[in-house]
Amino acid sequence: MTQLKALRELRGLTQEALATQVGISTSTVQKHEQGVLSNVSLNIALPIARALSVSVEELCAVEITVSSVIQPPEVKEEVMTT
Repeated sequence: MTQLKALRELRGLTQEALATQVGISTSTVQKHEQGVLSNVSLNIALPIARALSVSVEELCAVEITVSSVIQPPEVKEEVMTT
């Protein structure tokens, strides 16, 4: 959650206030802000995102691009001549 600290500070929340609002420990908030906990479940990310009034994508700074989406293999068209 690369944007957690910036979003929390932007909302004027302390780590303690966010932790209380979400129902997690202050140390969990700290670890996510520091990147110590890099994998986060939706059970944690969604309540944090709601508390900060952002989407999970914004919270995690996920940018979806065409190249990041798995695309089917190209289909070659054959031209038939008669």
